[in-house]
Amino acid sequence: MSESPAPPDEPSRSEVVRDVVIFQAKLWLEGFKDVALMPLSFGAAVLDFVFGSSTLYAVMKLGDRFERWVHLYGALGDEAGTEGPEGDLRSLDHLLNEAANGIEDQALGARAAPDPPPASGDDAAAPFDSRSGG
Repeated sequence: MSESPAPPDEPSRSEVVRDVVIFQAKLWLEGFKDVALMPLSFGAAVLDFVFGSSTLYAVMKLGDRFERWVHLYGALGDEAGTEGPEGDLRSLDHLLNEAANGIEDQALGARAAPDPPPASGDDAAAPFDSRSGG
């Protein structure tokens, strides 16, 4: 019995590796955001209480915008493609995918590149003899 190829809806191993690396980076960023927002929100609430400003809500908006930018579950598909009122905001997914595609293109380009042509000149004509040192 021969094994049938993977169905088209299942990701390849390289896609899974890439998605897990991106997901781990996003989880780290989300955790950093949460740790950073805890003291910021407390400080903003104190400022709001003392001075009557709306700093807390500005901090919340910052957290919300960062969360939409990270788009933690972006690998699930494009159903969350609407960015909200800031449709021009490029998500971290777009940036990381562009970087990953560039790295893959470089890797594939390096493998597919033909051997460089021999250098012209006298040195290229003489074979290298490791015993003679030149």
